[in-house]
Amino acid sequence: VQSDPKMKWRRDAIEIMQKLYPLDYAEGWDNVGVLVDSPDKGKAMAEIALITNDLTELVLEEALDSGASLIITYHPTPFHSFKKLTMDTAAARIILKCVQAGVIVYSPHTACDIAFGGVNDWLAEGFPGTVTPVEARTDNAVAGSGRVIELSRAMSVRDVIDATKKHLGLQYLRVSLAHDLMGGREGGGMDKAGVVKCVAVQAGAGSSVLSKCKTAQVWVTGEMSHHEVLAAAADNVTVILAEHTNTERGFLPRMAEKVSNELKKRGREADILVSKVDADPLNIM
Repeated sequence: VQSDPKMKWRRDAIEIMQKLYPLDYAEGWDNVGVLVDSPDKGKAMAEIALITNDLTELVLEEALDSGASLIITYHPTPFHSFKKLTMDTAAARIILKCVQAGVIVYSPHTACDIAFGGVNDWLAEGFPGTVTPVEARTDNAVAGSGRVIELSRAMSVRDVIDATKKHLGLQYLRVSLAHDLMGGREGGGMDKAGVVKCVAVQAGAGSSVLSKCKTAQVWVTGEMSHHEVLAAAADNVTVILAEHTNTERGFLPRMAEKVSNELKKRGREADILVSKVDADPLNIM
């Protein structure tokens, strides 16, 4: 069976993703690129892709119901290596069902964090100011790990909390105040004006990146361990935790728009959908 030219749009979409978020930017421990492949031949399939933050079984069901033949999942599934594929684990079931349905699975993950115009640049947009990487790449000064924002005007901690809620569309956040802002210290507290001149952000679990930033008074990320939070407070850094995927998912519509626009330039009219069932697994009740 010859390769179907109509299915080449999936290779075009993958090529576009790799240009937007180069795979050589990804962290060494990561698992990025094409994770489940499928030949561009066989039965005709709709030109539909689904973008999701996490490829769960519920999201896969949504993708198959929509007719998608390409899934772009920000977090890689599979992530860990394995010696067998059985129906005993969720990851294996997802892989087997994708292979059976002829669905390609692609993940950009940390390449998308690090690239200019990726997740971290989107996350930084919640705070007006000058944005630079926490740790820039040597070959590209606007790409790198994390983002640090020199604010255009100094803010209180509460201002930063409110800006984070607005940008991420969240009602609740977890907040650890810097040591000097805790308790009944004179002039302390989250409402003290002008104490925040610099904010650092990192999507997902950000401590290893944010700890390299020595100028920020506030860190915004998804999650950190108990001891990492305590260490930051002792260093007089306020930590704002939004839960892991809440610092990432809001970027997906922009990713979908970018891929769709680039495909149109190539004469492709594929539908690039964003999952409606993908959600952070944790809720603050």
